[in-house]
Amino acid sequence: MLSLSSRAREAAARISAPVRRILAHSLIYGLAASIADLLFNFYLVSLGYDVAAAGMLATVYRTAGVALGLPIGALIDRAGARRSLILGAALYGVSWALVIMSTSLWALAATYFLAGAASILTVTAVVPLLTGVTAAKERASVFGLNAAAALLIGLVGSALGGVLPGLAANLLQTAPQATGAYRLALASVVALGLLSMLPVIRLAETSAQPDPSATPAPEPARISRLGLVRLALPSLLLGVGGGVFLPFQNLFFRQEFGMSDAGVGAMLAWAAVGMGIGALLGGPATARLGLKRAAWVLRLASAPAMLLLAVPHLATAAAGFFLRGLFVAASYPLNDALVMQTTSARQRGTAVSLMSLLWSLGWAAAAAISGWLQTSYGFTPALIASAVAYLLSAIAIATQPDPEEPAG
Repeated sequence: MLSLSSRAREAAARISAPVRRILAHSLIYGLAASIADLLFNFYLVSLGYDVAAAGMLATVYRTAGVALGLPIGALIDRAGARRSLILGAALYGVSWALVIMSTSLWALAATYFLAGAASILTVTAVVPLLTGVTAAKERASVFGLNAAAALLIGLVGSALGGVLPGLAANLLQTAPQATGAYRLALASVVALGLLSMLPVIRLAETSAQPDPSATPAPEPARISRLGLVRLALPSLLLGVGGGVFLPFQNLFFRQEFGMSDAGVGAMLAWAAVGMGIGALLGGPATARLGLKRAAWVLRLASAPAMLLLAVPHLATAAAGFFLRGLFVAASYPLNDALVMQTTSARQRGTAVSLMSLLWSLGWAAAAAISGWLQTSYGFTPALIASAVAYLLSAIAIATQPDPEEPAG
């Protein structure tokens, strides 16, 4: 572990200026998104809406990604990742300004849909932009670092978001749960969304320095639509593996182990630590195993980790929960890097959006079916199904063409 962590620190020290700019954007944008995720439902309640309205608006937000995912990918391929990222961040800030000025449910739905579209545009554009400013040998480490930064800033944003309404209430001389307090607190999302544009405004989209000792890699050939779907298959299966269990993880620990709300919260924080560590291990694992092998081996390790949750012993289940998060977080940036290395520059936006779309569909379908089955059969079938989905996802990665191997 010391060797892996030291190699991760060495990789971080070698980060180029363009990558630092993109990571700075990710941190600022991630802070805005995590604050918004925490406070928006509270804002709705302050307006007098109930849980049903919150659920409907959450569906509207996700629907934007599903409905516009492929057009957004095409936009990124046509306009370029940097311009798309700037546009997405600007729209995100503007859309949240419109959200907090809205009070009727239909106005909230329209503006929240716009926020969802802006979010998927911003998040999707990051991956091809990072690909353009990194060399192939450093891509796994950089993608993992970006994922770790997103996880870390999510925790910071949740903590900060929890205190912002109180600070806003003091300024406005009102109650912390008043609409005005939440509206002012959410204004930070507007400011941070717009601020996240600044690090990438002057960024060149292809600024990776080539290795003078290496033979330049040829640009990958264009892939058919069916080929792009094949590359996105591991993401679909990853979504199934997560959706069949993770929406019910809090209920699992309460019902199976009798844990209190505080105990469940501590367990989820424990898993988040595992994911943060895992995101940093992709680079060292790639250096040892190669990109493709590291991606599928780490994804494969998620399956037995998932099965440990079926053991009726809390320490064993906690270990499995931690390891599942670690291996998933380590593998998905590597699969992203593998897909980016396989696709041409003009198809990367479409590839990322298709991966995101299929992941979302897999998650939603699995969650709906799993919730229905759990009423009759409990959690064991869900745990087994999740492990099988992770296994199939690993196989899907392992059987993809390897861009590091010459064809023929």
